[in-house]
Amino acid sequence: MPNIPFPHVPSYPGVPALVRPVSAAIASSPVLAIGIGTLENILGSALQQSPRWGIFDSSGNQLGINTSASISRTKAITSALAGQMTGADDPVLSTVGFDFMKEMRLSDFPVEGGHYANYNKVEMPANPVVTLALAATEGYRTNFLNAIDAACKSTGLYSVVTPEVTYFNYSVERYTYQRRAYKGATLLIVDISLKEIRQVEAIYKTVPTPIVNPQNSAATPQVNNGMTQPTAPDTSTLKSLTNKIPALAGAS
Repeated sequence: MPNIPFPHVPSYPGVPALVRPVSAAIASSPVLAIGIGTLENILGSALQQSPRWGIFDSSGNQLGINTSASISRTKAITSALAGQMTGADDPVLSTVGFDFMKEMRLSDFPVEGGHYANYNKVEMPANPVVTLALAATEGYRTNFLNAIDAACKSTGLYSVVTPEVTYFNYSVERYTYQRRAYKGATLLIVDISLKEIRQVEAIYKTVPTPIVNPQNSAATPQVNNGMTQPTAPDTSTLKSLTNKIPALAGAS
């Protein structure tokens, strides 16, 4: 059935004021509906907690965002309102995709009968891929690409944050992006591939003192005495006997 418009009740002495529902007031005033909707979206985005998606460095800064240009939430609301009224292009960075791959490799060897037996299982480094999208002006897009390129060349470690799990100690391995006319002239979509870095500490040990007088002389380890002068080798027993054979033959 068609919606019955809310009756207009004039404000005169003796006429009670009727409670007007909020939905009816918004429906009767398109300008108020637009204003309330815009303010609700702005307040929701400005007052929400820290982002739960993205790539963050050791200082908690999100990859691709210039922290020196960060502003307060009150100023963010004012800027957003001004952008809504004037149509200005405010930069919007979003995480639009996340792929995660974890691999285990099983080592095996053949046995009799054409069968195989597994003897080891190795955990490979994880390889997540995060897709970031930036809609902004040319200056913001340039800074965004420069930040990702610097992260790819650096040895810094990053954390990949998702609502369920936070993955620590990851390095940016590569990034790819494409520009297409049908995807918008001011939109950048970048795929960032990371790889897990397992930090280890090198342990150095001193060389044990060699045994001076072992019970078995053959157990003495080889010792490097440095460079030595060459000497004539000792005559072997067989050679000495061979040299004596002519003398023995003459004596007989």
